Amino acid sequence: MNKFLSYQRLFSEELFESVVPFWLNHSIDSDYGGYFSCLERDGTVFDTDKFAWMQGREMWMFSTLCEQYGLKDEWMDAARHGVSFMRKFGSSQNGDTFFALERSGKPLVHPYNIYSDCFLCMGYAAYSRISGDTWAKEEALRLYKKINERKDSPKGIWEKKVQGSRAFCAMSFPMIQMTIARELSGYLADEIVEPIVQSTLDTFWNLHVDKELKCVFERVLPDGRKNFEVMEGRLLNPGHALETLWLIMDAANSRGYTEMVNDCAEAMLWSIDSGWDKEYGGIFYYQDYMGYPTEKLESSMKLWWVHAEAILAMLLAYKLTKSEAHWEWFVKLCDYSFKHFSDKKNGGEWFGYLDRQGNPTSTLKGGKWKGFFHLPRALMLGEQWLSELSDEADKKNNV
Repeated sequence: MNKFLSYQRLFSEELFESVVPFWLNHSIDSDYGGYFSCLERDGTVFDTDKFAWMQGREMWMFSTLCEQYGLKDEWMDAARHGVSFMRKFGSSQNGDTFFALERSGKPLVHPYNIYSDCFLCMGYAAYSRISGDTWAKEEALRLYKKINERKDSPKGIWEKKVQGSRAFCAMSFPMIQMTIARELSGYLADEIVEPIVQSTLDTFWNLHVDKELKCVFERVLPDGRKNFEVMEGRLLNPGHALETLWLIMDAANSRGYTEMVNDCAEAMLWSIDSGWDKEYGGIFYYQDYMGYPTEKLESSMKLWWVHAEAILAMLLAYKLTKSEAHWEWFVKLCDYSFKHFSDKKNGGEWFGYLDRQGNPTSTLKGGKWKGFFHLPRALMLGEQWLSELSDEADKKNNV
């Protein structure tokens, strides 16, 4: 057995025998529609409110499983469950997406967060591809238009900062904007998608990546300068850097940008080297570039999504560059993550939040911020990439 096949089987088993069944069995609200996301260790629902971006992510994930592995009735039904609920209850009077709804669909929190629209847009687009539902395609495009109308002032009247005050450019929106554009690539003309992708690549490398300092900065001033006088300007999020890097690497590779692929691989090593907890293992959630305390009380914690995205980053970098350093990090991350986060013997899925020492801080496996997205996406893509690597190795050995 080659070294890739055992990991491919590990990822496949974790995805199809642990993670997917957990959400199928516990997140579907059979009475009111949509999904529960606040789930205990055994799947018990501990809060019935529904958060729009969790609904959109789950719609996207079940639809994408169908797209990648073939139509299955239970996956299709699960995807449709979210689509029907959000179609009926998700939009405010002006067409923006509510942030949160009561179980029955009654609006709970205003549409202050543009990411609700973003993930719902992705969910409708993925569902339309597997179902052929014209309405879902049109709704994805409508939401895409709304996102572009709001992007310069995403919180609108709910913005807390004083207008004209110090402004930072965050790395998150350009990344999600590129992801949405690529998700809609079959529905939007190339002349619309490609400028968005190119703009995101330019923004990332010209503003957020500092090759001299060997660091990916989460927030920078609009001209790319750093502001190290305040905590916000020094804040690092290694997991988000790694997630962005693999998304950038994937876009670069699909366009034949070999040098950019290699630059991504190098930046991944900066991020993991500085973000790794050398005493207890795992990746810190937040860090301060200059080593000061951060404003985030959870900085020393280890989060499921950070490790899922880091695993994907290192695997894709190895797949495209064959760098043994990235393979070694992939193995190290898998060893840590499957040991500390995975809980398939007690209901399935991963714990979301660990303390610095690697112990769960709570028994939740789903919540307001943890849903059916980062982990199953990582397992799905990882399983596929490992399968390709395994096939390559077998062909090479048989030559």
